[in-house]
Amino acid sequence: MSRATGQKPGQPAAEPGVSWADLLAALIEAHGTLTAVAWKLIDHADGDDVASIERALRRLRTRGQRDGGVWGTRLLRVFGVPRPIEARLRWMGLYHSPFTDLPLGLCLDQLRIWDRPPIAGSRARVWLHLGHASYGLRARHKDDAALHVGRATEALAGLPRDYDDARIEAALIAAFLATGEDALAAIDRADALVATAALAADDRACFAARIADQRAYQRNRACDHRGALAIYAALPATDEHPFASYRRDAGLAYGHHKRGDRAQALALAERACRHAGDGGYVRLRAMGLLLLAAIQGPDGDPARDRAEAIAVRLDDAALRERVARSRADARGSP
Repeated sequence: MSRATGQKPGQPAAEPGVSWADLLAALIEAHGTLTAVAWKLIDHADGDDVASIERALRRLRTRGQRDGGVWGTRLLRVFGVPRPIEARLRWMGLYHSPFTDLPLGLCLDQLRIWDRPPIAGSRARVWLHLGHASYGLRARHKDDAALHVGRATEALAGLPRDYDDARIEAALIAAFLATGEDALAAIDRADALVATAALAADDRACFAARIADQRAYQRNRACDHRGALAIYAALPATDEHPFASYRRDAGLAYGHHKRGDRAQALALAERACRHAGDGGYVRLRAMGLLLLAAIQGPDGDPARDRAEAIAVRLDDAALRERVARSRADARGSP
């Protein structure tokens, strides 16, 4: 057996992503034995006994990432994707996870690797749709983003309330893509779901900050900077999660900048950059540096250069676009 890989000589290399063997291993860990898994499938077995189901599951275990056939479909219908595996998919689908801070090409590679059986045939695939939608936004492929958020919304129609966090994510992406009343309606949908969904404290804080950010964006576009500042000021002052703290302090910094309070704006922008760094949010740090550059005025080029270096390393089209706008604003270009 190879010490480096844990595989026997001549054994095929493990495929990236999740295979049927991985799925079954997680189910066996959760339920104790393969026999216990088979017993839970007995009501869906069309007259088969437990021994024959076990044999079918052992065959399924050798399918790799090929179509799982009837038994693959039954397994996913009864059990879904085990929580530890779905947690990794969820990480790829949430905008406020550091997945969106990976280089753009690497994000796409990961989404494609996971979008194979057994995941491709499971309800957990909704997180891959959301991940693809976020990728589309970063790559400035808005049509692709809209396509994937539409597919996510269709998939969510038949899923239980356990997936309300995915519904919130879909609504926030839809709001970002929309304009006017459509954007406000999508933000309202997300807000209503946050009020009733069973969420972890950090996710609740991040979603609340994202909703506030989108509402404030609408106010700032209408030049209601005082109203936007009030939205950010209403967020909790406690630091529940670095992403949420970044959104709050960056929004406050922008509001104070627009009101002409340079010292307060600078202090808040620098604090926002620290939150981004503490959370490992490279893209947020770049956006914070651009905010800092805008507040610094003629002295802002070094911060802007650092933000551009991050955008180039991440190959992030949306971030590069922000840098270009920042440079044009600094030059006074229309």
